[in-house]
Amino acid sequence: MRRRWREFWMAGAVTVLSCVLVNQAWPTSAGSQATLAIQVHKARHELVLQEGDQVLRTLQVALGKDHTAGKLYRGDGRTPQGRYYICEKHARSRFRRFLGISYPNIDDAEKAYTDRLISADEWADIFFANLQQTVPPASTALGGRVGIHGYGGREEIPIDWTEGCIAVTDADIDYLYDVVPLGTPVIIGD
Repeated sequence: MRRRWREFWMAGAVTVLSCVLVNQAWPTSAGSQATLAIQVHKARHELVLQEGDQVLRTLQVALGKDHTAGKLYRGDGRTPQGRYYICEKHARSRFRRFLGISYPNIDDAEKAYTDRLISADEWADIFFANLQQTVPPASTALGGRVGIHGYGGREEIPIDWTEGCIAVTDADIDYLYDVVPLGTPVIIGD
């Protein structure tokens, strides 16, 4: 077991070092196109889509039933807080369209591992999914499959009704789905 962890840490260190070296070897030019980013302000119930410093749209959102704190575990009804990325897109979903965010992230996994909610292997699965910018596992005690979605054909819905997702109108999710690519940063804060 001890040898397996040594190999795991070595592989992780090599992966992180490779990412750093690649980013240093091919820096982006100053004239390159600004990238999209999504900021969610939970206290204001707003989603802000930005391109560089320019605000493209500000949308009203509904959040998890308990929006005052970050997500801790599956079924807590909370919307996560932290830095994530768009990790999946589904053109059809129960709530019209779905943009999956990379919950749980490495910080979520670290806290859960420290609190003994997840195993070392589950921590590693979440860690490597985030390094590779793929979909983190949803099968741990932390849950998963959190994202941005529409109302699913429903009329105006009261604020804070989701199980932890970020809901926007169907027209807004159609717009976001068309313009937001995989890998787009999503920053969720108070």
